[in-house]
Amino acid sequence: MNNKDIIHSIQKEMQIFFTQEHTGHDWYHIERVWKNAKKIAVHYPEANHLQIELAALLHDRYDHKIVDNVEEAKDEVRELLVKYGLTKELIENILYSIDTVGFRNGKNPLQPITIEDKIVQDSDRLDAIGAIAIARTFVYSGANQRPIYTGEPQDVLEKAHDLEDTAIGHFYEKLLTLSDTLHTPEARVIAKGRHEFMKDYLTQFFSEWEGLK
Repeated sequence: MNNKDIIHSIQKEMQIFFTQEHTGHDWYHIERVWKNAKKIAVHYPEANHLQIELAALLHDRYDHKIVDNVEEAKDEVRELLVKYGLTKELIENILYSIDTVGFRNGKNPLQPITIEDKIVQDSDRLDAIGAIAIARTFVYSGANQRPIYTGEPQDVLEKAHDLEDTAIGHFYEKLLTLSDTLHTPEARVIAKGRHEFMKDYLTQFFSEWEGLK
């Protein structure tokens, strides 16, 4: 099976797997991250594009927000890649790229090393910046009974310490911090306009919350 066929087969498997996911980590999120990865990877012909595309397609397959047993799900991904005849080295590289994607509690002890890792991480983080990121935040908040906002002053939110777990708080804990963490210039260009859109949205949100507009 050639690389194109492997990618296509895993794409189809992920479409099926994420059919019932409704927290913003659905197939459409996976597809956007995959498209971002391909768009950025074009600028890096020396990179392993099979690794990039498969890591992008599989990056949420064993995420703790999606599965009950992360290690078991990770083993399933490893077995899936073995089934397609990938080398042990490539499989471990793909898994490492996936493992560097996470942003749990604003931290990840694993940092991207290779250009492949950096492209995959950037591609996922781009989907957490901008208009779609706003929509995903409220979908996830609703699915997890998280309130929209509980009235903290904006200067408290900006310090991002000991915040109430709210949708608006999540902007300050994560979304507004991501642009500065991107590795590739291609991702940073895309992120710039998206980041400004989120800031404009928050300005409008607080104006409406206070009854000023």
